[in-house]
Parts: sequence; structure tokens; C-alpha cells
Amino acid sequence: MSSLDSFLSDERCPQNVSMVKATVALSPSRLPGLDLALNPYTGCGHGCVYCYAPYIMRRDVEGWSRNISAKMNLPLLLDRELIRKKGMIGLGTVTDPYQPVEEGLLLTRRCLEMLVKHHARVSVLTKSSLVARDADLLSRLSDSEVGITITTIDDDLAAMLEPCASPPSKRLDAMRSLHDEGVNVYAFIGPIVPAFADSDLDLLLRSVRDAGASMVMIDRLNLRPGMKARMLARAKADPSLEQILELHIEDEGYYRSMIARVKDICSGLGLECRDAF
Repeated sequence: MSSLDSFLSDERCPQNVSMVKATVALSPSRLPGLDLALNPYTGCGHGCVYCYAPYIMRRDVEGWSRNISAKMNLPLLLDRELIRKKGMIGLGTVTDPYQPVEEGLLLTRRCLEMLVKHHARVSVLTKSSLVARDADLLSRLSDSEVGITITTIDDDLAAMLEPCASPPSKRLDAMRSLHDEGVNVYAFIGPIVPAFADSDLDLLLRSVRDAGASMVMIDRLNLRPGMKARMLARAKADPSLEQILELHIEDEGYYRSMIARVKDICSGLGLECRDAF
């Protein structure tokens, strides 16, 4: 059984994967610090309950995590476009380039090969430990970076929010591995979710520093229609978590306090801390 077949048979993360052809590889990006966006997939199999991407892409939330499209001709398009399109490329701006199907399809890896060929600059964002697989390519991309999202240090808590993503412990291992290979890595602490991000914030930030993160980027939770109800439903297994989440999920003061706390801890650890957007 192939890696892709093995994943598709996983009952925890039911998905359909279709192979499609894209017409454009690189599109303009409006995100700070990025000139272009590269997304090898449409949809994301991580199933994160707080995901905002389907709202931006005007897709059904359930369909976004269950129906994945892989743009299999993207490396060829990229090879052509990189001759004339220059600037910092965001790899994974609306979908994770290292979501589970990537293990079998190697689509993101093939795109990286083209980015290396053209000496491109790349900013990767993922919550998958699979990114460490491509350290050999990422280490050859000068002025590039890899951001690894970690919303909590607790593997069990993370599984409530991000059921099909790598556990935080494995993400930290990946960060350490990339750092050891000379890749510039940072930690994306976002979104901040009440009762999840603050379960052991000091340990989380110490852990990313010790794993080699050059900085921390932070973002608050931005609720979209139906998101609160889905998050509370996931937290029902732990009444204390559910209560804290219900109490603070729409509390602007809570987010201001948490962001200030993250910045204070980072300062004490000698870590640069930036607001994400």
C-alpha cells in the first residue's frame, strides 16, 4: 500500500483527493512580507477547527478538509513562471503544503526543487513535521525561512483542535532538525485559543527557543460564523476547558492580555516576537 493509499484509508481523517491542472502557479500576495503565493493544494486535510481558509476561499468548511485537490502540473508551471516572477514567495498561504497527502504525492517537494533551481526566496508555513523531510532542499534556499505553527505544547489538547495534524512534540522535533541543517526557522503561535495556548505558555515558548526558533510570530483567534460552536463541541470532553473557552472566546481583553504575556515571556527568553498581521 502506498503512503497516499494508507492515509486515505485512515478513518480519523476521511478524504477524497483529486488530481487537477492549475493554470497559474504564482499569484500576487497581499500578506505582509510576501510578494507571491504558492499553494500546491486546494483544501487541507488537517481538519483544524479554527481554520479561516474556507471562509476566504468561499468553500464549505467540511468540504475544505475532506475534498483535497492536488495541482499536479504546478512544478512545470513554476519552472516557467520563475523566469519572470521575482520576490518572496509564500508557500502555504491558504493551505498547508505539508498536509498528510503530501507524504505520498511529493508535490510540494517537486515545487521546492524548482524553487532551488531558480534560486528563489521562500517563506514556508506549516503545522506538519513532514517539512523536515525536505531539509536538503530548504537548506539550499538562501534568505528563506520555515514557520511551524504551534498552538499548544500539549499533544492531547492539540488533537482536539487539529485532529489530523502532527502533534506539537513532533513539530518541535522538526524545527530542531531543520535548525540543525541550517534552515532559518520560527514559531507561529496562532491562533491563540483560550485554555489551549495558555495551558503552559512558558514551557511552549522555552521549547521553541530551545528547538532553534529565530523568532516568534503571534496571532489571535478571529472567529468566523459557526466556528465558536464547533470549538465548544470539540471541548465538551473536558468541562473545565469548555468553561474557559466559553468564558473568553469573545473576550477582547483576554487576547490583549495573552499577546502582552507572550511578548513579555519572549523578551525574558531573548526571543524576538512579532505580530502576525
